[in-house]
Amino acid sequence: MKKLFIVFIILISSLQLSAQQSELTFSQKPQEFVLYNLNSQKMYSYYLVPSKRNITLSISNLDTLEIYSRIFFEQKADSRSYDYVLTYNALADTIHKICRKSSVTRGVNGQAVSTYNKSVIALNDTQNEIRIINISPMPVLFKFDYNSPSNYSAQHEYIAYSPDVYSDEKILVLNDKEYTYYEPKNNEISLDLEGPIYLKIISRVIFDMPATKKIDYQFDVYDNDSLLASFSEVGYKSSKSVLTNNIEQIPSTGDVNILHFDKGAHHIEIRKTSNNHEVMFRFYINKTAVYVGDK
Repeated sequence: MKKLFIVFIILISSLQLSAQQSELTFSQKPQEFVLYNLNSQKMYSYYLVPSKRNITLSISNLDTLEIYSRIFFEQKADSRSYDYVLTYNALADTIHKICRKSSVTRGVNGQAVSTYNKSVIALNDTQNEIRIINISPMPVLFKFDYNSPSNYSAQHEYIAYSPDVYSDEKILVLNDKEYTYYEPKNNEISLDLEGPIYLKIISRVIFDMPATKKIDYQFDVYDNDSLLASFSEVGYKSSKSVLTNNIEQIPSTGDVNILHFDKGAHHIEIRKTSNNHEVMFRFYINKTAVYVGDK
């Protein structure tokens, strides 16, 4: 039994060592671009490669590499295509991909992006250099995956945050838990934050007409008096939440948007642009933005 335990420890140590020796490094780290999934609310780090630019990676002790790619979807079209040249194992392949607009994934500041495409390449040596050249006229977003099926950022945990200026509070009960939402004052809510920071905004529209099945509503986000992002949402009646102060008003299901603000002071204003509907908001900031002392 003791011998079996020792063998088990050696096996685990070998696996850990092997995982530690697998590496992926950039010759020059490209610009990071964060996406999030509306359904899972998980955030994913991609790398933005402009048109006619390249990205070079050094690979150690990997036998396969998964390459995910997306493009921005600013035009109204059913589908779009893009191309990039992938060089590895002394081979150069031109990769052609077709995509459509994603309905569940956005940029952290609300940018529309495509669905992802995936390429898997086999590596034949212990040391490899991989180069990707974006030959499309638009930027392409890339993400690389190995030994990590989920490959999402778990570092962005959030805590609730109350705004500085708002009109009133509403208490929403969902699954026996209470959540405080805030109504705009003169169609506006404001808060001051210090970046770098992520701000999660959960918005809900209120139904006051029983026959209404869905409501379109919009709001803009301003950063230091400059328009940062505009959001258009469709609210559907929630079957699981109620408002404690008025049970006849039915809130919609929550729509989630995440914004990123760079280092520095940010005066943020959320301006409701759909004046015919009552909209309420709840805010969260990432935990890593909250600290005591020097950082």
